[in-house]
Amino acid sequence: MIQRIQTLYLLAATILMALAFFLPLMTFGTIEGVATVYSYQVVDAAGVVEALPWYLSFLFLLTMVLPLGTIFRFKKRLTQIRWCVVEIVLLVGVVLMEMLYAYRFNQLFSSLSPEVLASSYKVTMLFPLVSMLFVWLAMRAIFRDEMLVRAADRIR
Repeated sequence: MIQRIQTLYLLAATILMALAFFLPLMTFGTIEGVATVYSYQVVDAAGVVEALPWYLSFLFLLTMVLPLGTIFRFKKRLTQIRWCVVEIVLLVGVVLMEMLYAYRFNQLFSSLSPEVLASSYKVTMLFPLVSMLFVWLAMRAIFRDEMLVRAADRIR
């Protein structure tokens, strides 16, 4: 199971999404301090949790768990391919939600404090895109395995 390349791709996608879940996505610097946006909370400059975007954190958790479940469905390759397609759709949703959050929080912090000194987007916002690439590569490898098994069945 671990010797298959698609397992490594799916494991890399899971690790990237776990890192994106726990690391900050954006920071906004104001005169009061730095506000940090995570996938599960927004911490303002004083350390107070401002908001809990539960649907974004739910999407992140789902995109972490689904590749692990896909790894353990190794005997059913067509199911693995379907789960990879679902994972890619969920990752597209995560990317769209991140873009929406970046836009909304940029508006929020600029309206609350007109002296926004800096807003920075972290590299963790790109992790869902890289994870999408890994899932796509895993799906291709699973499909190649399925074609190999079907070709071997024809020979018998």
